Amino acid sequence: MPVDNPMETTPSTYSPLPLLSRLSAMMFLQYFVQGAYLPIASVYVQDALGFTAMQVGVFSSALAVGPFLAPFVIGQIVDRMFATERVMAFCHLAGGLLMLAIYTQTDVWPVILLGTAYSILYVPTMMLSNSLAFQHLKNSDMEFPWIRAFGTLGFIIPAYVIEFWWLRGLQGESLDRARAFAFALSGIVGIVMAIYCLSLPHTPAQHREDRKYAPGVVVSMLRSRHFFVLILVSFFIAMAHQFVVVWYSPFLRAILDTGGWGAYEQSISSVGQICELAVLAILGLLIKRLGFKWTMLLGLAAYMLRCLLFSLVFALDLSFTGKLILAAAGQALHGFCFGCFLAVAYMYVDRIAPRDARGSMQTLYGTFVIALGFFAGGFASGQIGDWFTTGAEQTLTRDWTSIWLSCTALCAACLVVFAVWFPRRLPEPGAGSEE
Repeated sequence: MPVDNPMETTPSTYSPLPLLSRLSAMMFLQYFVQGAYLPIASVYVQDALGFTAMQVGVFSSALAVGPFLAPFVIGQIVDRMFATERVMAFCHLAGGLLMLAIYTQTDVWPVILLGTAYSILYVPTMMLSNSLAFQHLKNSDMEFPWIRAFGTLGFIIPAYVIEFWWLRGLQGESLDRARAFAFALSGIVGIVMAIYCLSLPHTPAQHREDRKYAPGVVVSMLRSRHFFVLILVSFFIAMAHQFVVVWYSPFLRAILDTGGWGAYEQSISSVGQICELAVLAILGLLIKRLGFKWTMLLGLAAYMLRCLLFSLVFALDLSFTGKLILAAAGQALHGFCFGCFLAVAYMYVDRIAPRDARGSMQTLYGTFVIALGFFAGGFASGQIGDWFTTGAEQTLTRDWTSIWLSCTALCAACLVVFAVWFPRRLPEPGAGSEE
């Protein structure tokens, strides 16, 4: 079977260990900030603040606003005028203060509006931390994946800090209220990160032509079947991804309640990130052996199987342990979902884009496809949650089987479309058409 291999480079030099350590610490703090609150944001606003299913979806969409506003608010203005590390310091400082403000709020719309503002400030730091690392690493192909792995570790650690220390032994309303600590912790670490950013290697503003948009090039690329299919499938799979972000922690809470367990949502969710570390470690080998199409199909199949496993938790007559194992097994597939589809799709876009339009292509894909998919997914998941929710505020009953089967159907459609219409062979770099 012919395979579509990415271009490979043979490095001659490596970055010094002190630099690698500084950049690893940067990535750890960068994603610790997000890992503190994201896995339990939905269950917190639902159980502690009394958000309806639709309001939970709107809040999730608010947290997804940043990706498609950030390039205009931060990337196209501030990043052209100030050094990268100073921009990151400002965003983390302001974002940390906003997180502390969210910690103090209990009303729906202040929380949603503050979450929107926070997203606009935090999301650019994810892009800028990658950019800063790439500019200083001597062998980014080999060194960046390991640097980025510290980011995943940073996302995992807060789960154990919060659940095995702060929330330990809590139940009921006390547990619901105590989860607000996740936002306070995120805010405090965000401020620490702002201070740390000022110690990072100086990275002056880059006035590069490839940061400009090239609409004509992008439109011409959309005429190519491989790129159009990727855009279409990515948008809907991003909706499915956000669906899981919205409902997984309330779903886990429902499972844990059947066994009388306390706060373990974050630690169980971290199984997905642990698996992600393993998948990222072998991702290069998977692409080399399977090619881009089959690797991305593996990711799409993982999305579908993940939601299918979730749908079986309450559909089957399982013990509490059986429910927990099935839910954790589905969450473990996150590593294949993220690594084999989303991460590889970004690599694919960079591989096929014309050299003078790579910035535009990544902006189109990341900003107007993935981010808009997340945004739409928040509203869609809220609406579906409303459809399959019955009862009053204190006696809500969710039909989890139907909720997850809805997402399974969406993932299955994406899998079929991609399998049938996405070409197997990789186009020449920058060709913009399939072979």
